[in-house]
Parts: sequence; structure tokens; C-alpha cells
Amino acid sequence: MYSVGSSLKNWEFLVPQESMDTWAKILDDPNPIHLDVNSVKSLGLGDKTINQGPANIAYIMNMLEQNFPNSQIIKMNNKMTNSILEGELVNVSGQILNIKEKKSQLIISCTLKLTAEGGKIAVISEVDLLVKKD
Repeated sequence: MYSVGSSLKNWEFLVPQESMDTWAKILDDPNPIHLDVNSVKSLGLGDKTINQGPANIAYIMNMLEQNFPNSQIIKMNNKMTNSILEGELVNVSGQILNIKEKKSQLIISCTLKLTAEGGKIAVISEVDLLVKKD
């Protein structure tokens, strides 16, 4: 079922302002760069609100759940390389790097990328998952 070198099924999401508003409440993060485009402009950070970093990581976790239902993340390293902006269509893609057997389970190592339109890479992740064997 799983094999080293296999590509994972991509996961996409259009980032609406409403989502950033919800994340701001969940995270108790009133930073105006997530909520007010005029604040973003006045700071010279562009002309769209900026998505929260934890939301970007959640997109990666959604993709993992889609590809490995009921798995457990045992290690996750993320490198944030760029921002995701309001209205951008994001795509999480990935590949299996390694598979180790451990009794009735597998430890699957993957590399993942969160990209936005135009190929802008926002997050690069390396993840180890614990997956039950079929």
C-alpha cells in the first residue's frame, strides 16, 4: 500500500479572511496583520492580510490525515519560508522518504511542502508517522 518514493495525494484550500478571523480567536492572536489589510499596508508588508503560521501547519496536518487516516504524528519539523496571504489557493504535496516496520505498525517518514499560487513555498515539513499495518 505504501512505498518509498511514492507521492502523496495533494490537499488544497482557498484561504479566506473568515478563516484567519477564526484562527485569530482560537489562537488569541489579535495581531492586525491577520485581520486588517490597512495595518498590513502601513507596515509595508503588502496589500493582503497574512495567514497565521499555526494555520499553515494545520493545512499540512489535514493533508497527512487525508493520506494516512488514523495515524499518529510522532515527529514534525517545520521550516517556514514564506507567508500565505488572504485569498491564496494553497496546496500541500509530499512524498514518502522511508518506511520502517515496528511490530504491527509502520513508521513512515515524509517530506511535505505547502505552496501557494505561482509555486511560492511557504512551509517545508519533515514528518514521521506511526501507521497501523493493514
